[in-house]
Amino acid sequence: MKNIKSFTPLVLVLFLFACNKEQLDLYPRTSLTESNSYKTETQLTQAVNDVYRQMRIMYNAQGIADLFGELRSDNTYIKIAAAGGTNSIDVNRFTLRTDNPLIATAWANSYNGIFICNNAIDQLEKTTVVFQQPDVKERLKAEAIFMRSLIYFNMVRVWGAVPLVLKVITPEQSYEYLRESKDVIYKQIIADLNLSKNILPAKYTGANIGRITKYGATGVLAKIYLTVGDKPNAEKELREIVNSGSYSLDANGNGTVNTDDYLFNFQANTKNSKESILEVQYLAGVNASNSNHQDAYSPWHFAFHLPGSTENLLGLGFNTPTDDIINEFELTDPRKAASVNPGFINLSTNQFVDYPWTPKFNDPTWRNPGQNFEIIRYADVLLMLAEVTNDPAYLNMVRARVGLPGFGQSGYPGQFNTLAMAIEHERRVELAFEFHRFFDLVRTGRALEVMLSKGYKITQNNILFPIPLNAIDVNPKITQNPGY
Repeated sequence: MKNIKSFTPLVLVLFLFACNKEQLDLYPRTSLTESNSYKTETQLTQAVNDVYRQMRIMYNAQGIADLFGELRSDNTYIKIAAAGGTNSIDVNRFTLRTDNPLIATAWANSYNGIFICNNAIDQLEKTTVVFQQPDVKERLKAEAIFMRSLIYFNMVRVWGAVPLVLKVITPEQSYEYLRESKDVIYKQIIADLNLSKNILPAKYTGANIGRITKYGATGVLAKIYLTVGDKPNAEKELREIVNSGSYSLDANGNGTVNTDDYLFNFQANTKNSKESILEVQYLAGVNASNSNHQDAYSPWHFAFHLPGSTENLLGLGFNTPTDDIINEFELTDPRKAASVNPGFINLSTNQFVDYPWTPKFNDPTWRNPGQNFEIIRYADVLLMLAEVTNDPAYLNMVRARVGLPGFGQSGYPGQFNTLAMAIEHERRVELAFEFHRFFDLVRTGRALEVMLSKGYKITQNNILFPIPLNAIDVNPKITQNPGY
């Protein structure tokens, strides 16, 4: 059977969960054939550009990183949501069924992205096209390998063992791919990221700004090492970022580090700031690569409107901030107002509506927003460095930016009386609603203790997501996670 090829803008990928239950989703079907693919440098570049689209899908609202990192956590809940809200509630309350469509879509999107990455890698390896700049071909391949690794990193944290597909496969071959151990997957993506970072440039110029740099790969490597408990290698990767001098808490680049820099990260027109190490690229405008976070996380209330606007914006009501995260912020922490808005005024009644929402994704072009999403910020790097070195100086740099006393200094909140608790607190408030919280709790082994103490009905068996029922129906050899 011929391999089926795919790249934008020439292809519409059809997800198998929605379209065809007779084929494994490890092998998405597309509309291209062998005869009309990848004959020019432009087409090969387009193939890798489609790889970047997979990053947007992964970090969209209700994508895999959001569902596990944020909605699964004690940061958010569903106050009231549009149709489909019950599926989100099950994610948040640890009452997931194996047929939850949000989980099925996240699984299908992940393997669709892996297929696209593998296809781009395969085409670049076998092409006879001569590139105008020979190093561009290897760079494009490194970008696709990086993205495949990032997808697998999210998958292995969310589902544990998953099928590991590293090449373009036929539908018949896809039945041979069963769940691979976490250790094997981590070994593979660590090797792939090390390969990629040695090829990727330190920075880009012009239209290429926003593509993956070597430090983007370094940042993901650091997170992987921290996740698997390899602190020495995590420290090595983190110090490489710090010592590069390429990044800073001075996000706006004006030479002064203060609260304005924190706020600058979340302005609608901020793109790839001095603080950003790995960032999803969106674009405002009609028929553009819009972000969906603001619409998804705005209140599902017919009277809701953004500050300064009289136009109503009926959001979807996902990821409503909990009282618990609101109370986590210190009274004098300026990040609180930047992270949580307590509600809004109903302009028809002039009454305040108690419906918290996060303004971190506030974009005036709300019909077609284009605010980027930062996956790894320099503040995240410093807090990870504090964790691997047990040195509060890095944590205190993050707090000093917003004018708060450091750990061990007068005025520091006494309830966070160990460095580990101080780091957990700081990561929660600094990175609120940026898809880190539940990943952090699982990584540090604190998920059960923290969530049980707050009334969540969580067990060791339902920390991970279930393998989607459709995947097992198609191939019964794929095993289910315990507890489902």
